[in-house]
Amino acid sequence: MTFSEEHKEQQALFDEQGATRRKKRRKGSKSWKKKRPMAKASIADILPIRDMTDDGAFQLQGDGGYMDMMQLQSKDIYSPSTDETEYDIMIMAKFFQSYASDIKIVSMNFPVDMQQQLDAVDRRIKQNTSPLYERFLMKKRDELTFLEQHRTNREFYLFMYASSMKQLAEYRNNCRRYLGRVAPLLPLMEEKKLDLLYKLYNQNSKLEKRG
Repeated sequence: MTFSEEHKEQQALFDEQGATRRKKRRKGSKSWKKKRPMAKASIADILPIRDMTDDGAFQLQGDGGYMDMMQLQSKDIYSPSTDETEYDIMIMAKFFQSYASDIKIVSMNFPVDMQQQLDAVDRRIKQNTSPLYERFLMKKRDELTFLEQHRTNREFYLFMYASSMKQLAEYRNNCRRYLGRVAPLLPLMEEKKLDLLYKLYNQNSKLEKRG
């Protein structure tokens, strides 16, 4: 009987210690919930971009420096000869070896811009007097409208980063000089740059127009 009473007392003691530990864990979880960081008030606090400069570059948040982007003119990789392909690979390899600063190549799908073709067909429709030819023009217009709504172009962009605007201008010139023979760099309008950033951070969205 004495052994049984001691065993009950020990079991009760263990239960009290377990309850004390559970209470401490609950208190600790409450204090952890109170210390959770507040959510950002605006998307501007999350994006790394702070503002656009006068020449179309982007100033990054904090001490991130500056960023700019240019479009890489794509080329057919199947029709050139083996020597031409090897030459392009060699030039690109030298570029990546010599360019020590931060750089990024981004590929993205953009809507097909058929506005010029649609305008030309609309002019033909207004000037046309033949019912048979009008049927052909209307069919052509429907095809162009379908392409604009359901097809996209794969485009490639070069993102450059620098600590100052002067350094960024030097990087632009270097990239143009090194890549000119393989993939010439095309400047982008400010509207196209904003469209590119919007598409980059909203990849499931569809742009209504191109920059």
